[in-house]
Amino acid sequence: MTETVFLDSSFLKGLIDSKDDFYQSAGRIWLELRDKGKNLVTSNFIIDETLTLLRSKCNLETALKFRDLLAEHSHIIKIIRVTVADEAGAWEWFGKNWSKLSFTDCVSFALMKRLGIKQAAAFDDHFQRAGFKKL
Repeated sequence: MTETVFLDSSFLKGLIDSKDDFYQSAGRIWLELRDKGKNLVTSNFIIDETLTLLRSKCNLETALKFRDLLAEHSHIIKIIRVTVADEAGAWEWFGKNWSKLSFTDCVSFALMKRLGIKQAAAFDDHFQRAGFKKL
């Protein structure tokens, strides 16, 4: 059975933004995930967060480059819509006193728990602290 990996906005920004500290690492991880045929998933919340981050920290052109990457790789990146249950489950983590923990991260944890996803391509430590394996 092929493993599923959740793609976080920190990873996706690193993949697109050549000035990001994690640009090289993200590119290497991306090639490894793609070449090994991993099931790659993210959420509509992460897409929103990544587009907003790229537009505000970089520019519109970089955000549109991300849109193009999603379109080009739609056959290997599945975008899962967050459910009301995922949002409700996010409160379990949101109440934790972790520095810079976003509600979007918490929703991602709930979604991953619901779908049995154990790994995340991410460059922040929140996924690991929540009990998931960070690539």
